[in-house]
Formats: sequence, C-alpha cells, structure tokens
Amino acid sequence: MNQKTQHHDLTIVVNTCDAYHDVLKIFFHALRDYWSDCSYPVVINTESNTHTYPARVHTYRSGTGVDDWGDRLRFTLESIDTEFVLMVYDDFILDGPVDSQSVQAALCLLKSQPKAVVTYLTDTSLPLVSNNAESLFIPLRDKIDYRLNSAPAIWRKQALMGYTVAGDTPWAWEVFGTYRTWGDGYVFYALNPLKSNIYSYNHSKGGAIYRGKWVREVVDQVAHKYPLEIDWSQRGFSSDTDFEKRSVMWKVRFMLKGYNMVGYKFTYFIFLYIRSKLHAAK
Repeated sequence: MNQKTQHHDLTIVVNTCDAYHDVLKIFFHALRDYWSDCSYPVVINTESNTHTYPARVHTYRSGTGVDDWGDRLRFTLESIDTEFVLMVYDDFILDGPVDSQSVQAALCLLKSQPKAVVTYLTDTSLPLVSNNAESLFIPLRDKIDYRLNSAPAIWRKQALMGYTVAGDTPWAWEVFGTYRTWGDGYVFYALNPLKSNIYSYNHSKGGAIYRGKWVREVVDQVAHKYPLEIDWSQRGFSSDTDFEKRSVMWKVRFMLKGYNMVGYKFTYFIFLYIRSKLHAAK
C-alpha cells in the first residue's frame, strides 16, 4: 500500500491535555523508535498548548472555559478528513515494534464490513464470540462491560463520534458510554489474545501516568533511553504496587455523571457495582 493511499485512509489521533504536555516528549520519541515506517498523519487533540512535534495540533476552548473532553474529541474528529482514525492516549508509550501490515489488516477488515466499527489493537481481555485461533481479530460479545474503551484501536470515525457526547469524560465514556453500544447491531473487534499486541505498551496502570503521577515501571525504561529534559519530581511517582482508591465524593459525582449520560441505563452500573461488592465480601 503506497503512502498516498495510507494517508487517505487513516489518521492517528493522540489524545492529551495541557496538564500532560510533558508526556508527549516520551510519546513521540517512542513512536519514532518503534514505528519508524509509519506514514499516517498525526493529529494532537489538546486544549490550548501548541507543540512542535511532527503532527497537526488541534486546540479547543469550551464556551465555559472548562475543558469538555467529549466535545473536544468530537471537535477534533470533525477536523479530520479520513474515514478511519487510530485512537491513542498520550501516555500509551510504545515499548515494542508496530507491525504496519497488521495495522493495514485491521483497516481492511473495517473496510470490508460496513457494520464493523472498531478493531482494538491489543488484547482487551473482554469476552469474545468465539475462540478462533487463526483469526487476527475476533468479534466481542454484545452487552458486556467496557465494550467501548480507550485501548489503542482503529475506529470508523463517524461511529466513534456517534458514541461520544459533549460532557463525557474518558472514564465515564468507557463505563457508561458502553451502554450506548448495546444492541445497536454494530460489530466490535478485538485482537485475538493468542496473537502479539499490535500496539504494545505497559498498561498495568493504564500507561505512563496514573492519576496525575508518573508510573515508575514505564518511565524508568525511557528515562535513560531517550534524550529527555523532564523534571520527574514535579509530577512525582505513583506507588509502585498500590492502586490509589477514589474518594467517596468522586464516586458520587461519577455516578451522577452516568445518570446524566445514559439515563435509566445507569441502573446497569448500579446492579453490577453492588454485585461485585457482594461477591468480594464472600
């Protein structure tokens, strides 16, 4: 596939924000290192910062002055003229080579099936409809948690916009936004868990930053590898082993956000949350 055709098909969208500007230095070093033959255009989805990386920067200002992740993502996607986008976050730091042929295979799958809307490029550990050992991608089951998620993936742009609404946050989008996909007749593909990840990164805590702090397991590997001028102490480090708990107020606001997003479907989350707590108590 020649470069012109690739550019016409797919755009890489790097989701970031002004507060995470420092992680982009690592992201682009790793992108160049592990995907040297990447010829797809890159767009940085951010708030107001400008950058000099090899990418088009798309900035956004809400009418209220407060960042609106859902509206900003839609606004960025509207500015892209390709039918498909490869969605990643700024702290998804590549730690292994990207096979461009596998990326192209994911793209061809979406093109060949009008009802297919996404191919996740990592093992999502989500329930699959089959265990076909030969297939590179396998459909996910319908009506499962996190069917809509932020794992590196190639999306049909219009479908992604349809699942995203102003007011969404990244966390609520995965949990409550998933209910927007249930029973809609579209096919979600995940990477076969028997295959190697196409987009390989350390996702044990989501990426290089966990709740505003560096993940030591990730940045220790890149700090000595790349010529970075980053004061690691400014952000500090997340605990190496613990997953910090959310406050009660955060949980209350999160549940209210879910109700505002999907209305009565919010009760799915309440049921599953109570069931998980009861199961943990046994």
